[in-house]
Amino acid sequence: MKTQERHTHARAHTSVSDENGFALVTALLILAVLTMIGIAATTTSTVELKISGNESQSVTLFYTTEGVLISTLQTPTTWLTTDFLTAGETAASYSSTVSETDVEIRCIENTGNDISGLSQEANNLPAQMHKDSPPKGSGYSMKYFEVRRYGITTTSSAGETAIQTGVWKVFNKN
Repeated sequence: MKTQERHTHARAHTSVSDENGFALVTALLILAVLTMIGIAATTTSTVELKISGNESQSVTLFYTTEGVLISTLQTPTTWLTTDFLTAGETAASYSSTVSETDVEIRCIENTGNDISGLSQEANNLPAQMHKDSPPKGSGYSMKYFEVRRYGITTTSSAGETAIQTGVWKVFNKN
Protein backbone atom coordinates (compact mmCIF):
# COMPACT_ATOMS: atom_id res chain seq x y z
CA MET A 1 0.00 0.00 0.00
CA LYS A 2 2.87 2.37 0.67
CA THR A 3 4.15 1.75 -2.81
CA GLN A 4 0.85 2.73 -4.35
CA GLU A 5 0.71 6.00 -2.34
CA ARG A 6 4.21 6.96 -3.43
CA HIS A 7 3.37 6.33 -7.04
CA THR A 8 0.22 8.49 -6.84
CA HIS A 9 2.17 11.24 -5.11
CA ALA A 10 4.81 11.17 -7.85
CA ARG A 11 2.15 11.53 -10.55
CA ALA A 12 0.61 14.51 -8.79
CA HIS A 13 4.02 16.14 -8.54
CA THR A 14 4.71 15.59 -12.26
CA SER A 15 1.32 17.01 -13.17
CA VAL A 16 2.00 20.15 -11.14
CA SER A 17 5.39 20.63 -12.84
CA ASP A 18 3.79 20.37 -16.28
CA GLU A 19 1.25 23.06 -15.33
CA ASN A 20 4.04 25.37 -14.14
CA GLY A 21 5.81 24.97 -17.51
CA PHE A 22 2.58 25.64 -19.40
CA ALA A 23 1.97 28.82 -17.40
CA LEU A 24 5.53 29.98 -18.14
CA VAL A 25 5.14 29.36 -21.90
CA THR A 26 1.74 31.11 -21.90
CA ALA A 27 3.18 34.12 -20.05
CA LEU A 28 6.09 34.33 -22.52
CA LEU A 29 3.72 34.18 -25.50
CA ILE A 30 1.51 36.92 -24.04
CA LEU A 31 4.62 39.03 -23.34
CA ALA A 32 5.85 38.52 -26.93
CA VAL A 33 2.45 39.53 -28.35
CA LEU A 34 2.31 42.63 -26.14
CA THR A 35 5.86 43.56 -27.19
CA MET A 36 4.91 43.27 -30.87
CA ILE A 37 1.84 45.43 -30.31
CA GLY A 38 4.01 48.03 -28.55
CA ILE A 39 6.55 48.07 -31.39
CA ALA A 40 3.76 48.40 -33.98
CA ALA A 41 2.21 51.29 -32.03
CA THR A 42 5.58 53.05 -31.78
CA THR A 43 6.24 52.59 -35.49
CA THR A 44 2.77 53.86 -36.36
CA SER A 45 3.26 56.91 -34.14
CA THR A 46 6.61 57.69 -35.77
CA VAL A 47 5.11 57.43 -39.27
CA GLU A 48 2.14 59.60 -38.25
CA LEU A 49 4.52 62.25 -36.88
CA LYS A 50 6.44 62.31 -40.17
CA ILE A 51 3.21 62.57 -42.16
CA SER A 52 1.91 65.44 -40.05
CA GLY A 53 5.27 67.24 -40.30
CA ASN A 54 5.26 66.91 -44.09
CA GLU A 55 1.67 68.08 -44.28
CA SER A 56 2.46 71.08 -42.09
CA GLN A 57 5.38 72.00 -44.34
CA SER A 58 3.22 71.63 -47.48
CA VAL A 59 0.47 73.81 -46.01
CA THR A 60 2.99 76.46 -45.01
CA LEU A 61 4.50 76.46 -48.52
CA PHE A 62 1.05 76.69 -50.08
CA TYR A 63 -0.06 79.63 -47.93
CA THR A 64 3.25 81.45 -48.42
CA THR A 65 2.97 80.99 -52.19
CA GLU A 66 -0.68 82.06 -52.14
CA GLY A 67 0.18 85.10 -50.01
CA VAL A 68 2.79 86.22 -52.53
CA LEU A 69 0.23 85.77 -55.33
CA ILE A 70 -2.32 87.91 -53.47
CA SER A 71 0.32 90.55 -52.73
CA THR A 72 1.25 90.61 -56.43
CA LEU A 73 -2.40 91.06 -57.39
CA GLN A 74 -2.80 93.91 -54.90
CA THR A 75 0.26 95.80 -56.11
CA PRO A 76 0.21 95.74 -59.91
CA THR A 77 2.41 98.85 -60.05
CA THR A 78 5.41 96.67 -59.16
CA TRP A 79 5.12 94.68 -62.39
CA LEU A 80 2.69 96.52 -64.68
CA THR A 81 5.27 99.12 -65.65
CA THR A 82 5.74 101.11 -68.85
CA ASP A 83 8.54 98.73 -69.88
CA PHE A 84 6.27 95.74 -69.34
CA LEU A 85 3.39 97.31 -71.27
CA THR A 86 5.54 98.42 -74.21
CA ALA A 87 7.45 95.13 -74.57
CA GLY A 88 4.69 93.54 -76.64
CA GLU A 89 2.36 90.63 -76.02
CA THR A 90 4.84 87.90 -76.89
CA ALA A 91 7.79 89.38 -75.00
CA ALA A 92 6.42 91.11 -71.89
CA SER A 93 7.52 89.29 -68.76
CA TYR A 94 8.27 90.00 -65.14
CA SER A 95 10.28 87.83 -62.73
CA SER A 96 10.96 88.41 -59.08
CA THR A 97 11.54 86.55 -55.82
CA VAL A 98 9.50 87.45 -52.74
CA SER A 99 9.60 85.52 -49.45
CA GLU A 100 11.47 82.64 -51.10
CA THR A 101 8.74 82.46 -53.76
CA ASP A 102 9.34 83.05 -57.46
CA VAL A 103 6.86 85.35 -59.20
CA GLU A 104 6.51 85.20 -62.99
CA ILE A 105 4.07 87.25 -65.05
CA ARG A 106 3.44 87.25 -68.76
CA CYS A 107 0.75 88.23 -71.22
CA ILE A 108 -1.86 85.68 -72.10
CA GLU A 109 -1.90 85.79 -75.88
CA ASN A 110 -3.18 83.69 -78.75
CA THR A 111 0.11 82.35 -80.18
CA GLY A 112 1.00 80.34 -77.08
CA ASN A 113 4.72 80.94 -77.70
CA ASP A 114 7.10 80.53 -74.77
CA ILE A 115 8.92 83.57 -73.43
CA SER A 116 12.56 82.82 -72.71
CA GLY A 117 13.63 83.25 -69.12
CA LEU A 118 10.29 82.05 -67.72
CA SER A 119 9.60 78.60 -66.31
CA GLN A 120 7.55 75.99 -68.11
CA GLU A 121 4.72 76.58 -65.61
CA ALA A 122 4.64 80.30 -66.40
CA ASN A 123 4.69 79.61 -70.13
CA ASN A 124 1.94 77.00 -69.90
CA LEU A 125 -1.05 79.31 -70.36
CA PRO A 126 -4.18 78.88 -72.47
CA ALA A 127 -4.02 80.67 -75.82
CA GLN A 128 -6.48 83.61 -75.80
CA MET A 129 -6.62 87.10 -77.21
CA HIS A 130 -4.49 89.43 -75.11
CA LYS A 131 -6.60 92.50 -75.85
CA ASP A 132 -10.35 92.11 -75.80
CA SER A 133 -13.56 93.88 -74.89
CA PRO A 134 -14.47 94.20 -71.22
CA PRO A 135 -16.67 91.37 -69.90
CA LYS A 136 -20.42 91.98 -70.03
CA GLY A 137 -21.72 93.32 -66.74
CA SER A 138 -18.31 94.69 -65.71
CA GLY A 139 -19.52 98.29 -65.98
CA TYR A 140 -16.90 99.24 -68.58
CA SER A 141 -18.02 100.49 -71.99
CA MET A 142 -16.77 98.41 -74.91
CA LYS A 143 -16.51 101.66 -76.87
CA TYR A 144 -13.95 103.33 -74.57
CA PHE A 145 -12.20 100.49 -72.74
CA GLU A 146 -10.35 97.27 -73.43
CA VAL A 147 -9.00 94.54 -71.17
CA ARG A 148 -5.61 92.90 -71.36
CA ARG A 149 -5.05 89.41 -69.96
CA TYR A 150 -2.05 88.31 -67.88
CA GLY A 151 -0.97 85.07 -66.27
CA ILE A 152 0.65 85.20 -62.84
CA THR A 153 2.56 82.16 -61.59
CA THR A 154 3.99 81.92 -58.08
CA THR A 155 6.27 78.98 -57.24
CA SER A 156 7.93 78.07 -53.95
CA SER A 157 11.72 78.24 -54.07
CA ALA A 158 11.99 74.44 -53.93
CA GLY A 159 9.45 74.13 -56.74
CA GLU A 160 7.12 71.99 -54.63
CA THR A 161 4.17 74.37 -54.79
CA ALA A 162 3.00 76.41 -57.75
CA ILE A 163 -0.13 78.55 -58.03
CA GLN A 164 -1.23 80.16 -61.25
CA THR A 165 -4.03 82.57 -61.99
CA GLY A 166 -5.21 84.62 -64.90
CA VAL A 167 -6.10 88.28 -64.43
CA TRP A 168 -7.33 91.08 -66.61
CA LYS A 169 -6.75 94.77 -66.32
CA VAL A 170 -8.90 97.50 -67.86
CA PHE A 171 -7.25 100.16 -70.06
CA ASN A 172 -8.53 103.10 -72.05
CA LYS A 173 -8.66 102.32 -75.75
CA ASN A 174 -5.90 104.02 -77.66
